[in-house]
Amino acid sequence: MRFRLFQHLNRLRIVNDICPLPGFPTHDPFAWKGIAAKSVQPLIEHPNGYTITDFANRFVTWHRTFTRDHNVPKLSSKSFLHIHEWIPPTEPSRSIIEALKNAGRRYRKFSMNHFEAIAVLGNDPTKRWSSQARRHLAATKKNPHLALRFGTIDDIATMMPHSQVPRSLHSTFLDFAKRHIAAHPQDIEVLIATIDGHVVAGFIAGYCAEARESSYLVGCFTGDGGKAHAMVALVAWWFERCAERGMAHANFGDIVGPHPFPFDDMIGYSNFKTHFNIHRVWMPGGRWCVTFNW
Repeated sequence: MRFRLFQHLNRLRIVNDICPLPGFPTHDPFAWKGIAAKSVQPLIEHPNGYTITDFANRFVTWHRTFTRDHNVPKLSSKSFLHIHEWIPPTEPSRSIIEALKNAGRRYRKFSMNHFEAIAVLGNDPTKRWSSQARRHLAATKKNPHLALRFGTIDDIATMMPHSQVPRSLHSTFLDFAKRHIAAHPQDIEVLIATIDGHVVAGFIAGYCAEARESSYLVGCFTGDGGKAHAMVALVAWWFERCAERGMAHANFGDIVGPHPFPFDDMIGYSNFKTHFNIHRVWMPGGRWCVTFNW
């Protein structure tokens, strides 16, 4: 057990790490994700991004703004305390932070970097998978009981109570998926794996044509699905669907950093993602500006 644990940690330390520097291809389709964002008030749209409201009352308003450049929209609030959290696409330079400060908006970095696992697609991307992933994929192709099909969120909801997803996250994951399906149903596909007709794995993929990126939104698998490597088969099919829809990137979502705490519950699925020739992209942490209305 201990040997396997440290094998996972070693693998995570050697992922192809990159930073989203200026000129890096768009990998976060702001408008596509923003329309399905959960906000206590209507979404505030900007030419370069959007703002969601996490909290709002007479005492505190908390805005969170995502931009695709370093132009920060100026927001106001009638609350006693206004928190404006800004998540930029790349690390802003010192001159940008100083210019905001001189304009009376002091943004301080409080949050840590988060990491995303992104595969850059090309011709036959499975050739660049790990040898283990390729072996598992070959095994799925020889399994006469395993089949793939399109499904619905009901397939995911029915399977989830029997999956590896903690019970406390079931409603959160399903609500997240439902908001995206409602916002842009034409851009969503539910990919399902079955064994002898029984659903054993599946995930929901979203496709943003403007950013040429597909995002893994929600997924799960049962014990039988894990034994049959059904998720590997679904990832291969997802990559095929990405190619058919003209996607340049496949975004697997969150991944742990290069030195995770040994018992972090994200290690298992982070390690799984490293087998598909992903880059670990170091996203910049958020900046916070706090103001008081006296």
